[in-house]
Amino acid sequence: MSNSDYIDIKSLVKKIIEGDIQINKPLLLTSKDRTEVEKLSFLSHIMKHNGVKKDTLFIFLNETLEIFNNQLVKLMKDQHVQKFIDNIKKEWGDNSDILFKQLLSEDKVKMIEELLENLNKLCREFKELNMKIESNNITDILVEDELLDNMGIFIKSIEEFNNSADEIISEMSEYELGLNKINMNLLLDLSMKDKQIYLQFNNIESNDKISENIHNIFLNYVFILNLIKKHFIYYRKVIDRVKEISKNMGDYTNNSKISVKKSDTVFMTKEYEKGVSKYLEELSD
Repeated sequence: MSNSDYIDIKSLVKKIIEGDIQINKPLLLTSKDRTEVEKLSFLSHIMKHNGVKKDTLFIFLNETLEIFNNQLVKLMKDQHVQKFIDNIKKEWGDNSDILFKQLLSEDKVKMIEELLENLNKLCREFKELNMKIESNNITDILVEDELLDNMGIFIKSIEEFNNSADEIISEMSEYELGLNKINMNLLLDLSMKDKQIYLQFNNIESNDKISENIHNIFLNYVFILNLIKKHFIYYRKVIDRVKEISKNMGDYTNNSKISVKKSDTVFMTKEYEKGVSKYLEELSD
């Protein structure tokens, strides 16, 4: 449906953190002439109307989580809210922080996306190098040296790529560990408790500081965390695949380098000596 009254991204985030809408329910968009109604999921809306792309989705979720945390910290400053939450935590036997405050910077997220771009570049370089290796019928030692230099440069690029991947994986593991410590069951429990239950628990008749949508606020917080977890699984799978591809390219190039140098007796003698030394080291261990 074209020309619909979509929700701008700031208003959408505000409605989410204030519990005016629920992320799990479709958003209803009315055409400007009021003749049509379009149902869109939360993710479909932000990608279709708010300029969020697949490679920027995690950044959006990360920034939304930060705003959400600030809102919930303010909410929990009210003694009646905090007292009720403490009681729920006691019921679950979990006194840890209910909020996930560990954020990945935009630079780190861009590093993950750039890792995929760098892999594509390496794949193109590998294809070009492999064509030279397969067509190799070298009689000129200068041509052979040039090919070996190219292979050496490529192997170095693979090593640098793997170092970057390892650095990213290390940071992701720390982030994932913190995320998995959040008690989602406790948060889901809070998402089922409306304002009236808070008032009854504290034996009070009213409290304007407690949102009428407090149950929706916690529900949306759970959904945001769950979306982050899902996207993180996607990143994990991609990076694992990236590492596998880079390893295969590196191994193949190393083996090809040895194949090209088989005619070089000095090189082959050194390779043999390396093998003997490694064998003796393993025996001594």
